[in-house]
Amino acid sequence: MQVILMGLHEDACEESVATGLAPFFHVMQVKMVRDGAVDNPWALIDVHDSYERVWNVCEQLRGVFHRGKRIHLYIPLHQDDVYHDLPAHACIHIP
Repeated sequence: MQVILMGLHEDACEESVATGLAPFFHVMQVKMVRDGAVDNPWALIDVHDSYERVWNVCEQLRGVFHRGKRIHLYIPLHQDDVYHDLPAHACIHIP
């Protein structure tokens, strides 16, 4: 599943993002995006975690500052490789 991380500094790189998020996610890959404002990059992060875990971490890190800038974590919609920790009876299925 993928997560978008915004609020980074211009010196952020794939390795620093992966290392910084390692305590929270099982980071598979990081792609830095520097289009537009070079001093304000964002990262597209592939993680191997359930949707519930990713959601909880995004909520946990809401409002956290890193080196004076507030970070923002977003879960992009319409992902094919999302799996859930919840058992089938705990899920809501609306036809």
